[in-house]
Amino acid sequence: MIRRAAVLGAATGLLTAATLLAPHSATATGELRLSGYDAVVAPGALPRFYPIVESGTTLAGKVVIAVGTQPMTDPEGAGAGFPAGYRPGVGQCAQPAGYTGVFVCEGAPYQVPNVLVPTAAADATLYWGFAYIPAGGDLAAAVKAARSAGSRPADGRHGTGKVTVKSRAHALLNTVGFDLPAVPDGGTVRQRLRVHANDAGRLTLRFAYAPNQILRNSPPLRIGRVTAGSGATCEVRHTTLPDTIPNVACFLAPGDHVVEYELTGGPGQYAHKLQAHTRYNIYDQGVWDESDVKQSSAPFLAQGRTVQPWHGLHARDTTGRLWEYDGTHSATAPLDTRSETGTGWQTYTAISSLSPYTQGPFSWDTIRPSAATRGLGDLVARDAAGNLWYYDRQAGSGSTYATRVRIGPGWNAYDRIAGAGDLDRDGFVDLVARDKSGILWFYAGTGRLTDNNRFTARVRVGGGWQAYDRLAGGADLSGDGRADLLALDKTGILWLYKGTGNATAPYATRIQIGGGWQAYDQLVVTGDLTDDGRADAVARDKTGTLWLYKGTGNATTPFATRTPVGGGWNTYNQLF
Repeated sequence: MIRRAAVLGAATGLLTAATLLAPHSATATGELRLSGYDAVVAPGALPRFYPIVESGTTLAGKVVIAVGTQPMTDPEGAGAGFPAGYRPGVGQCAQPAGYTGVFVCEGAPYQVPNVLVPTAAADATLYWGFAYIPAGGDLAAAVKAARSAGSRPADGRHGTGKVTVKSRAHALLNTVGFDLPAVPDGGTVRQRLRVHANDAGRLTLRFAYAPNQILRNSPPLRIGRVTAGSGATCEVRHTTLPDTIPNVACFLAPGDHVVEYELTGGPGQYAHKLQAHTRYNIYDQGVWDESDVKQSSAPFLAQGRTVQPWHGLHARDTTGRLWEYDGTHSATAPLDTRSETGTGWQTYTAISSLSPYTQGPFSWDTIRPSAATRGLGDLVARDAAGNLWYYDRQAGSGSTYATRVRIGPGWNAYDRIAGAGDLDRDGFVDLVARDKSGILWFYAGTGRLTDNNRFTARVRVGGGWQAYDRLAGGADLSGDGRADLLALDKTGILWLYKGTGNATAPYATRIQIGGGWQAYDQLVVTGDLTDDGRADAVARDKTGTLWLYKGTGNATTPFATRTPVGGGWNTYNQLF
């Protein structure tokens, strides 16, 4: 917007090529007084040149406006017109023939002679002058009066203005440095901005979560006690953060400034990282979201409780739709409302998460498969032809899984396929598979993302595994930091195989958990659903009720007494 708001209105009537039209029938009411104004504008802006109507009306006459690259002191128009690349617009005025950079506007306010500044414009100054002439006045005399308006005192009928174009390079001379120590848990810290204001301008400050971190709802931080030295005026606009609106706004004179403020953490807050984002605007007229100089700090820490990522559950229904249940961190209601991931999953005869479905890092954008998404619950799925497919997890907005990658054929040789987590502790998720003779095989993950070579050659774990109806693994159930495996035998006894971290002998001797597990037709090691740092499991009974088994971290008694999650889970033919 322009420094002095011009009160301009609709207009009627144009000039012919070089002559004035007949006088308007309206008469003036009150003494007419016009004034010019100066404006600083950005590349890509559309500044105008019509004077402000301070009083009276212009309906009975016309306003002649002259624009050029030199001050309006030469009646012959030295420097008349616009620099190369500038595109003038007539609006409801006219450009009479024989004159460069001249507009004639018939009386009414809100006539808009303007110019489109090139988006790559360098620093430049446009000068403009105006002269009011009554109906029937002399055009040539009025043009000379407008072109020389800068050499005479403004009197309400003559005046000048100036449009200063400041380039993008010029705007970037205004810089902000950040000094942002951590916010104590429930305490207060003083942070500061060091601003070099090459130009007078408007500074705004807001805060947002830094990307690529696990987040948890936490009491908001509060901002207050803003101070700044001479030449700076600041105020708090919004007291809580982070948010999408500015917390602090300042008006700064040219020079170096230090703006300080306090951030106070809420008691019991979770640890998280924030970034400060500033905008510096030197323009009276800019281009929306493009002209401001935007700068962001490095992430800084708000201290507090460690955030445990939530885990969740996948479920495929009988129509082939795949659903996700995010965790809630609550033992009494551990799963949130479901959301649909996709359709067509009925084509697979086996599906398994390679590790528990886990909350990914916060990001405004999709985080493609990478080290940041590793171990968050990649899937493998076998189709009816025996091809195994790999689904990489991705985080942020968009689909939960990237486009599938083919691992290879021949996987119909196995009657059980189960994710093993990072069994060999090399940072990559692994897989176990049982063949039809009862031999269990270990496939170590490679961590590769750019090809289909996702697993190394298989390693034999051992025979006799045909005794088991179900295998479920991927997380540490015994509290030693190694991924374990559950195995349910055909008599209903559940066994725990502790992980060893050794790829050649990945499991220790089995430990009996207990009997009666034949009541369940689905068993999943879910990771931590209850926010206590221990992996849990869920099991579905044959009536469709889902049960939570809260982990204890004890290898001999890895689960506490079961609690019901809810009924209706028999709508799904696979949980994982």
